[in-house]
Amino acid sequence: MTRLLTSTRRRLAAAYTLIEVLAAGAIISVGTTAAVSLSASVMLQEELSFRVAVTRNYQENMIRLWQLGLSPVQVTALMPLQTQSPPLQTAIFGTPTLVETGVTTVNGTSVETAACTAVVNIAQDPRSEVPGASLTLTAFRPRLPIQLRTPVP
Repeated sequence: MTRLLTSTRRRLAAAYTLIEVLAAGAIISVGTTAAVSLSASVMLQEELSFRVAVTRNYQENMIRLWQLGLSPVQVTALMPLQTQSPPLQTAIFGTPTLVETGVTTVNGTSVETAACTAVVNIAQDPRSEVPGASLTLTAFRPRLPIQLRTPVP
């Protein structure tokens, strides 16, 4: 009889109690919830980073065309339309603008300046637009003699 009691006590001592199982389940569920939340945050951050990159790329291309000697009107006409490009449509809020801001002198050389402004779309729904950060790039180009540049339309 004592041998039977000893083996029963060993089995009970080796088993988990209900409270231990519930505590372990609660810890696992909290960890899983945290992992899912972190995953959603990372995905949202990745999407916003992509939109900022697309917006910056669009601005840089506008500035490069302007630096080649084109007018802001010509640059706008050459850039792809947002309505014809789903990535542009979801990434950019409104229409980016390129404005010549004047002439300045840098190290004794006259250069023209321009500012390109665009706003990132931060809407989580791709069918809607919500304005986010306004991004502005300032660019410079050397002043060319008037006879070398075609007149602006």
